Amino acid sequence: MMKKFKAVIAAVLVIAMIFSITASGASEKSEPERDCPFVFIHGFMGSSIYVDPSDENSALAWPPAAKDIVSAVFRSLPSLGALMITHDYKKFADKVFPIVDELFASIELAPDGTVHDKSGIRWSYPPAESIDKTSKLSFVYDWRISPIEVAAQLNDFIDYVLKASGADQITAEAHSYGGVILTTYARLYGTSKIRSWVYNSTAVFGEDYTGDLFTGNIVFRDDALTEFLKASVSYSDSEKFLDFLFDSLYKTKITGSLCDLVNKMMEKIGMERIGPSLVPLFGGWLSIWSMVPDDKAESAYDYVFDFVYKNDPTDRSGLKEKIKEYDEKIRPYKAETLKKINEDANLYVIARYGYYGMFMTDSWVNESDTVIDTKYASFGAICAPHGDMLTAEQAKGAEAGYISPDYNINAAACMFPEQTWFIRGLTHSAWSDYLDEFTQTLLYHDGQATVETFAEYPRWLLYHEGNGAISEDNEKFMKDLMAVLY
Repeated sequence: MMKKFKAVIAAVLVIAMIFSITASGASEKSEPERDCPFVFIHGFMGSSIYVDPSDENSALAWPPAAKDIVSAVFRSLPSLGALMITHDYKKFADKVFPIVDELFASIELAPDGTVHDKSGIRWSYPPAESIDKTSKLSFVYDWRISPIEVAAQLNDFIDYVLKASGADQITAEAHSYGGVILTTYARLYGTSKIRSWVYNSTAVFGEDYTGDLFTGNIVFRDDALTEFLKASVSYSDSEKFLDFLFDSLYKTKITGSLCDLVNKMMEKIGMERIGPSLVPLFGGWLSIWSMVPDDKAESAYDYVFDFVYKNDPTDRSGLKEKIKEYDEKIRPYKAETLKKINEDANLYVIARYGYYGMFMTDSWVNESDTVIDTKYASFGAICAPHGDMLTAEQAKGAEAGYISPDYNINAAACMFPEQTWFIRGLTHSAWSDYLDEFTQTLLYHDGQATVETFAEYPRWLLYHEGNGAISEDNEKFMKDLMAVLY
C-alpha cells in the first residue's frame, strides 16, 4: 500500500514539474519596458567578409564559396593519391599547401596585421531618424582586425546612437568574441555610456584550445572528433541519424584511422612546414591572438615567431606591435575592467555548458558549449571535465546552491557568482526567442538583478531543444525522485 502511495505522489510531482517546465517555456511574457537603446555585439566570424564590399556582385572572402572549396579539394586529390603510393609527405605539402593558401588568400591580413586589400564587411549606420530609445541595434565589424581598433569603432557607434536617440545611455549584450570587444571598449573608453552589460558565453579570458593551437599542441583523437561532430548537428532534423552514423564510424574505427592518418601527416610534414601555411591566416588575425588564455600568451608568441617563422624573412614587426599593444594595454587589466563595470553599472554573465570542447587538442575534455570553455565564459567557475563530477576538493566550501545539478560545476568561484547564470544543453551558436527574452529582462531590470531576483531564472537553467525554452534545471530533483521510487 505504501509503495502505491509513493508512486501516486511521485506521479503527481512529475506531472506538476513537467507542467511547470512547459508553462515556463511556453509563456508569452511581455517584453520589459525599454527606456534606452539596445546594442548587440556579435562574435568571431559573426559578419560576412567580402572580397570587395563596394561591389554588390563581390564574392565572399569568408566563408569561402562552396564551389571554391570543392575546387580546392579536387585539385588536391591527385597529390593525396600520390601520397598513398610514395609516402612522400614533403612533396605532398609542397603541392597542397599552395592550394590552401590560394583558397584563403582573400581573407588573410597583411603581415603587419592590417587589411591589405579591399576586403571587408558591408554595413552602414542606420538612419538617425530611425533610432529612438526603444531601438534594438547591432554593431557590425570586421572580426579579423585588432580589438583595440574595433573598440574605437564601437565607441563612435555608441556616440551616434546616443545622439540620434536622445538617450543618456544604452544597454549592451556581447556574445562570444564580442565580449573581448566590449571589455576592450570599457578599458579604453570607460563605463559611463552603458547602463547594463550582458556577457553571453564570451571569450574575454580566452579558450584553452586556442592557446594549445598557438603553442603547437595539436592532436586528432577519434573520441574527441566523434563528440564534436555529434554536438555540431545538435537540434538538426537529422540529429539522431547523424549521431548513429558518427557512433558507427567511431566503433568501426574508421574515424580512428582518419585521425591516425592526419596525425601521421602532421608528424611527417612537421609543424615548421605546416605552420607557415596556416599561421598567416589564423595567426594573422588579431582577434585570435586576443583569445589566447593569459597564461599561454607568452608561450604562443614565442612559438609562432621564434619557431614557426624562424626562417621566414617576411617583416612582421607591425603584427607583433599590434599583439603587444593588446597584451600591454588590455590583457593585464581585464579583471580590473570587469570589476569597474560592476561598480558603475549593472553587469550580467551567462555561461553555457553540457558539451565537450573543440576536438583538435587535449583540452577537448573541458566542460564547454562546444566553443568556449565554461570556466572562462563564467569568469572563473571550477569545472570538472565534461561528464565527470567535481572532486571533494573542487566542491569544498561551496554551499549547495553553487553546485550544478549534475555536480559538474562550482559557481562559487566565479568573479560575480550572484550575477552569473548557467544554461545546460545550449550550444555556443544556438539562439532562441526565450534566450532573448531572458537577456532583455536582465538588461532592462531596474537596478542590479541577481540569480535570486527572478523565480523563472535561477542560477541553473536548462535549454529545451524542442521549443527553445529555458527553465530551471531540475536534474537533481529527478535523480532524487528516481532514487525514492526505485
